[in-house]
Amino acid sequence: MRRLYWPHHPASLIYGLAVAGLLLMIHYVLQTGLSYGVLALYSGAEGGSTRDLVKASLVVIFPASLVVAAAAWWLAGQRGGAAAMVLNFRRPEIRGLGWMVLVGSFMLAMYVAILVLVLALRIDLSQYTPGADGASPQTGSAGLVKEAVFDIANEPLFFFAVLPSVAIGAPLAEELIFRGQLFSAISLTRLGVPGATILTSALWAVLHVTEPWLSIGLIFLMGLALGFLMYRFGSIWVVMVCHGAWNGIYALMIFFGAGGGA
Repeated sequence: MRRLYWPHHPASLIYGLAVAGLLLMIHYVLQTGLSYGVLALYSGAEGGSTRDLVKASLVVIFPASLVVAAAAWWLAGQRGGAAAMVLNFRRPEIRGLGWMVLVGSFMLAMYVAILVLVLALRIDLSQYTPGADGASPQTGSAGLVKEAVFDIANEPLFFFAVLPSVAIGAPLAEELIFRGQLFSAISLTRLGVPGATILTSALWAVLHVTEPWLSIGLIFLMGLALGFLMYRFGSIWVVMVCHGAWNGIYALMIFFGAGGGA
């Protein structure tokens, strides 16, 4: 299979790691600060619950991600780097229906992986699925984010305010950090592209520590798949589109499944 990814990162590995850490910090600080602002408007003097805070944090991912994207572009252009090359903004060699085939194949591969994992480990998915109102399953929390999304699905206006964050904002910021800045920096070390794929996938999975172990494991597998797509197509556009399609379609499935579209 033809490889189209060739890393470009003139700065040192330390600089690349430091930039990725800084971008994560910027996103966290912005998301946290904006979340409390939205919560104050939403709940007033009552303050609101932890669930309300998580819901507010989902709304503000989109604006926070735009700031992170601007910072990522500027920082990637420092130390002799060309931002478009460091962050892998190459034009993918995909035309017309090729995008539909690519995204469809990615979605299918992920669902097959989930099915194999569930059957092999005899996992009861109902124990990891919130109720229609976001209630935790009997075994405990299904994950703060997942429960909040199920809850939001009952509020159509709120849900469609969150959808841009889920389908565009999160993939934009996360891919620029992990399959952009970090991937390029690590790929130029002795670890190469395989090591960059594994490490960025592991770090990305750990970022979702509020979710149950099954979700973290699936996120790691998705990271491996996105790393392969980066290797094959050499373009962050491909991984952002696939990541965004997964998030968006899954969110819409929750919306209509929970009755929000009724």
